[in-house]
Amino acid sequence: MAGQKGCETVASVTFPSYCVTAVSGRHVVVGGGGGAAKTGIRNQFDVYELYHNGTQTVGERVLSYDVGNHCITNMVAWPGAITAVSSRMMAPAISLAMGLEESCVLLKLKPLLQTVKKDEILSQVPKAKEKGHSGLRRRRTSERSAEEGSTEKEEIREEKRRKKSLNTTLRGNKYFSFDVEKVNSAETVVKKNSENESYQKCCGISSDYKFLVTGGTDGYLRFWSLPDMKKIKEIKAHEKEVDDINIKPDGKELVSVCKPTRECCVWNVKDGKKFTQVALQTNGVKYKCFRARYGSVESNPNKTRLFTISNPVVGTKNPAIVAKWCGRTYTQERTQNLPGSLSSLSLSDDGRFLATGTMSGTIYILIAFSLQQLRTIEDAHSMFITGLEWLPTENKESQMVRGFSDASVLSISCDNSLKIYHIPRQGMVPVWVVAILAAVILCCAFLLANFLGL
Repeated sequence: MAGQKGCETVASVTFPSYCVTAVSGRHVVVGGGGGAAKTGIRNQFDVYELYHNGTQTVGERVLSYDVGNHCITNMVAWPGAITAVSSRMMAPAISLAMGLEESCVLLKLKPLLQTVKKDEILSQVPKAKEKGHSGLRRRRTSERSAEEGSTEKEEIREEKRRKKSLNTTLRGNKYFSFDVEKVNSAETVVKKNSENESYQKCCGISSDYKFLVTGGTDGYLRFWSLPDMKKIKEIKAHEKEVDDINIKPDGKELVSVCKPTRECCVWNVKDGKKFTQVALQTNGVKYKCFRARYGSVESNPNKTRLFTISNPVVGTKNPAIVAKWCGRTYTQERTQNLPGSLSSLSLSDDGRFLATGTMSGTIYILIAFSLQQLRTIEDAHSMFITGLEWLPTENKESQMVRGFSDASVLSISCDNSLKIYHIPRQGMVPVWVVAILAAVILCCAFLLANFLGL
């Protein structure tokens, strides 16, 4: 179904974004950057606090953290221990693992209850720069995209933003931010020779948060214990780079994708042996698997299914394919053809919805069970979709952020924007329909009163 209401812009990001993850019902982490080139665009991640202002979902940036010379291309986050932020308030910490070149860095984000004053706002950014993060910039407003220019010009723009933030309305004079602590790091990819680049391309966290899995350009899957980042074991999974991984919710299996060799393999976590390899059954057309994700079965959360997106190897006349596989035998159950070249994939935590993005910036929403196309959001972004993330469906905080909707999916792109799309709750009548019905009823009532001489 095309022609639906488009995405809402949650916030403008100051760097090209490559990964997004929701760590609670109201906190989202976005990572990316300009890379090692001296372009003036920082390599960093931002934490946004989401809220609904009565009209749409809006994101406040409560933390920006500069990670140095390397861009964040993959990232996973999970909730940490509950921390006391005041004598009466408790909040969860955030654990964050991110790929920086050939290494994986593990951070802990500890919640802080901040009090905003005029002199503190003006002095906040310089102090934060010494620690590696820029703190609070603007609140309750969308932020401008990063612009090219010298560091001096950037600082002038930043000063104007800080001054403007003095006139911004806050929730009282307190807000949650985070203190960043480096927990550990490890080299997750082995460099084959001096001519080849080596970097981590993907990472995944087990559902119990006990181990982390990384994949990279050397073709290995490596398992790491948390939080000490000690290597548990490694699997030689592919001859070429590992482009994507996803761990099954029960932690017994994981799937890996290698685009150059068109492989999508399932591995036994316990013994490291290959369980099977899934391949699309098509009419002679060669397809390359791009992403793979496990999703729960809506009627039975203990059961899972595997979903993949694939693009034709040659030519653009053939459609891209979304496929559903049995989570036990990995037999192909259903497929859906979609126009365009698919670039990202995400499943809602309740197993009801699937979202996939294209290289042209379109987002498709499908019903996971039937792969029926539910929504098409054309031109959601001006560039290819680099990441999709569903907000938790059962979380009370998430429900407040989503408003009256069944589910909501966040999207990022290199166009420096963070957006959200809400799926209307079944049975809800759009506001414009209510307005038209109200006008018709008032006209009928007026005509009736006039006819009766009242």
